[in-house]
Amino acid sequence: MAATEKAPDFAHRAKLFGDKVRSRRAELGLSERKLAEATGLSRGYVALLLKDRGSHKDGAGEYKPLNPTLDVIWRLAEALDVEPMYLVDPHRGVEARTR
Repeated sequence: MAATEKAPDFAHRAKLFGDKVRSRRAELGLSERKLAEATGLSRGYVALLLKDRGSHKDGAGEYKPLNPTLDVIWRLAEALDVEPMYLVDPHRGVEARTR
């Protein structure tokens, strides 16, 4: 697989990541703005994460999912009071959260 290609299940993993962030944000009663402030990320970036889409389209005209850096994952995990692994582990569902 070329370095620019994503694994076939990347979109699924990206959606699960977004589902986990959305669910935990709702549990904590955090607005997008409060989550952005807590993480130091822009509100626009947080909004894209929560919508499971990036700002760029692929060749088929579909928005490509975001691919957050380790720093972003870590910031989100701290703000949401979860383990970073919880957010990225595709074998742990939205409810499988333990700290």
